[in-house]
Amino acid sequence: MFSKRIFMRNNIFKLNWGTASYGLLLKEIYDADIFNNQFIQNTIGVNAEGSNRINFENNNFINNGWAIKFMGACYGSRLVRNNFMNNAFDIAYTGNINGNIFDKNYWSEYSGYDLDKDNIGDVPFRPVKLFSYIVNQTPETIVLLRSLFVDIINFSEKVSPVFTPDNLKDNNPLMTPVQ
Repeated sequence: MFSKRIFMRNNIFKLNWGTASYGLLLKEIYDADIFNNQFIQNTIGVNAEGSNRINFENNNFINNGWAIKFMGACYGSRLVRNNFMNNAFDIAYTGNINGNIFDKNYWSEYSGYDLDKDNIGDVPFRPVKLFSYIVNQTPETIVLLRSLFVDIINFSEKVSPVFTPDNLKDNNPLMTPVQ
């Protein structure tokens, strides 16, 4: 917390479960590089608040409740070439996008196609689900997570995004995981 110029490489954040548990908590962090880390089976893989210019690259977010939660006042971060696999929610976001960039990540939830076979999806991916937005507003609704109701509202938001941030998308989603 409250640090500048952090370099986190080759760490494993695993099995941190509970209402106040995080794989990694970033509070008021500036100019950090978070590369080649594993975030596996955490309630929240990364919780970022007031953290700016963070570069997330070549990280694996696997089987977390939330892979990454941006709680607010997070500016100019880059999430590039990360794997988001089998998380209940890949990204949770409160507030504006604030110049944060999502590019060339692998998303296990991505159902697009790659007609030119360049390993980059031809349709952008929107990682924020409507139900994630609802849970941020009313945490008690998490009990509905695996219900048909949630599948229906997430599908409707995918077809016609109204509540999720329009510019929070990965324009170049990868078709296969980053090695």
